[in-house]
Amino acid sequence: MKKVSFILSIFLFLGCSSKKEHNSNFSMDQIEQLQLSNVKPINILDKDKLLLDFNVFLTEKEISINELVDNVKFIPLQTTEESLIAEVNKLICTEHHYFILDSDIGKNVFIFSSEGTFIKRIPTGQGPEEIYNPGDIAIDEEQNHLIVYNRKGLSYYDYKGNFIKRELLPFNFKNFRIIPDGFLFIIAPNQNNHLKELSKMQVLITDRNFRIITAGLPFHYSENISYGITDYTSSLMNETNFAFKFSNKIYQYVDTLSIQEKYQLDFSDKELPDQYLGINSNDIFDTLKNNDFYYFMGNYIKNDTHEYFALYNRYNKKRFQTFIFRDKESGKLIGGNKITLNDSIPFFGYPLTAYKNEFIGAISPQAINHYLSENEEKRKNNTLFDQLDSDSNPIVIKYTLK
Repeated sequence: MKKVSFILSIFLFLGCSSKKEHNSNFSMDQIEQLQLSNVKPINILDKDKLLLDFNVFLTEKEISINELVDNVKFIPLQTTEESLIAEVNKLICTEHHYFILDSDIGKNVFIFSSEGTFIKRIPTGQGPEEIYNPGDIAIDEEQNHLIVYNRKGLSYYDYKGNFIKRELLPFNFKNFRIIPDGFLFIIAPNQNNHLKELSKMQVLITDRNFRIITAGLPFHYSENISYGITDYTSSLMNETNFAFKFSNKIYQYVDTLSIQEKYQLDFSDKELPDQYLGINSNDIFDTLKNNDFYYFMGNYIKNDTHEYFALYNRYNKKRFQTFIFRDKESGKLIGGNKITLNDSIPFFGYPLTAYKNEFIGAISPQAINHYLSENEEKRKNNTLFDQLDSDSNPIVIKYTLK
């Protein structure tokens, strides 16, 4: 009851807030158009929530690639002066295209064909048709649009990279997904003071004109924690899921008024205690380094047959990434933190995205060259990588699971 009262008080407060108080980054007209007094709290459903027990994976554990992977494909991304990728921060796959966001280093967005042929790099700059410091990308499969978030707006392009339009937004955010008749936005702390108490909410759901319909899920960690940068949303067909760093829940979008708690992840044997979520980035980094805690950073991806989860552990500088795959039909879990490879499948990439029944990742040329340099026989058996050097683009890896 206290939780309901708290949420209601937030929205009552919005209706009484003075129009004089606003963030100088946004105009008074933009703020008034948000109609904050009409925003409703999101209804959180938890009746059908499923508990997933991950405690058995909280240790050093190897798994053979033979137990895990059924089929694998490697697609080298064409390397040209214009197409050089510094880092793959986000990868979206469709039937005929790869869309790649390099947000941390190169700050570029690239389009490749499904065969790896370079199509276009979205022009960078501060012009109306250019992008500057892109933060996220999404695709509108109905309209065949690539949408790039940068500089307080969404820039729209067709699948060939031709500019269509730009829409300015009345708030800042971290990640976004297209939903029926609107958008789902994941918000970062300290980004939207003009939204008053709504700035404390992690999720905003809007219509196609960016008018906020509902908001909810207050931040569960300190605004001083900037540790970890990840993509929190995952889409498969018309189903949209999302999760948050330092959480143990995965949510599913239902409609503009409701969100379903889909999974609760149980790694309670070594879960980071809530008491540490009120400190700052430096302190939490030291806590994770000096204690055998596991934590979830929102890494959840699903395809038609399986789901992928990742837990992290930094204790004693080990920097584990524990991967867990779940068979959607049987519910069987398989995972570990180290994969034993073989000559027929010499590389493995943790999923960055999924398409149909495949998981899709990316492998750096440095990792591949290290493997091939071990002996000449391996290089002869992997002619696909003959032209690969340290300046080459990453290799896309697509695989299905058993």
